[in-house]
Amino acid sequence: MQRREFIAVGTAAVATAGQAFAQAAAQTGNAAKMEDMHPALYKDLEKATVECVATGNDCVRHCLGMFAMKDTSMTECADASLQLVAACNALATLAALNSSHVGALAKTVATICEDCKKQCDKFPKIAECVACGKACQKCADECRKV
Repeated sequence: MQRREFIAVGTAAVATAGQAFAQAAAQTGNAAKMEDMHPALYKDLEKATVECVATGNDCVRHCLGMFAMKDTSMTECADASLQLVAACNALATLAALNSSHVGALAKTVATICEDCKKQCDKFPKIAECVACGKACQKCADECRKV
């Protein structure tokens, strides 16, 4: 048996076993119990960080468009948004994993969110900035709860 064939057969076996296990659990009523085995501890925080990433990316896209038009008035906003996206991506991942490091990183992310919101507040007529600012505030609030 070639290596590729072995991997293909192994992958198929794992997938089949996983499906059979899920079907058996559903039939015996254990599906709900299985989901409760490892509950998400930071679901609201994870949701807030993901929203921050999305709105932060929108803001970065807008800033890049401004740069393309030779307008650099949003340079600090772009910098804050890029930092926001990086930090919130990391926190979203740790929150999804129920990491013991969530609390420590959440303190830092709250500060980054506040800094980004200050930049967003400078541009109240730009929809991306308004949305990002709201997401930053919500995320900072969720970070403080941890």
